[in-house]
Amino acid sequence: MTEAIHIALVDDDPAVLDSLQLYFEHHHVSAACFASAEMLLAGLDAGAKPDCIVSDIRMPGMSGLDLIHRLKERRSTAALILITGLGDIEMAVCAIKSGAFDFIEKPFDESRLLGSVQRAAALARQRAREAAENEELRSRFDTLSVRQRQVMELAVAGMSNKEIASRLDISPKTVENHRAWVMERMEAKSLAELVRIALKIEERAQGG
Repeated sequence: MTEAIHIALVDDDPAVLDSLQLYFEHHHVSAACFASAEMLLAGLDAGAKPDCIVSDIRMPGMSGLDLIHRLKERRSTAALILITGLGDIEMAVCAIKSGAFDFIEKPFDESRLLGSVQRAAALARQRAREAAENEELRSRFDTLSVRQRQVMELAVAGMSNKEIASRLDISPKTVENHRAWVMERMEAKSLAELVRIALKIEERAQGG
């Protein structure tokens, strides 16, 4: 059975919210409505976790473009789809470059919007899985001692146990023990896998 999709609808027009909510629920998509981007952010603070956010781009207060920047600051995994008027296309293109998933022009085709929501939800769930995996890797890495992290860093750089021992001024046997613990703690079955894990940890660190 396909997992239910949960979305957030953001628009200052109650009629638009009502019609979209009815349409989505008819297609087995649960939709929570918010009259502004600020109200959506408050909902996220209260624990709402939509797979996808569908927002008008031009609203009183915070715009859809402002919203995407706020979502990025929060490291939200929810994908954002913007509903735009003719005069908002340049703004929408800017939002896409900033990370929005899609923009749909008014008057929009509801079936196209539904398809975009389904694709966006699949992407958001993939992001959430990757974020959880990266957090787990970082948590495991944090349990390593300073020396074990040094051994890991040099091992993934391609150094042999003998070379690592010489660099750190410790015995090859000590390096072997540290390396075995690193492999076990990071759940790496090979050096190649440990290298991939190290790259993921580095990418996450560079991402802030």
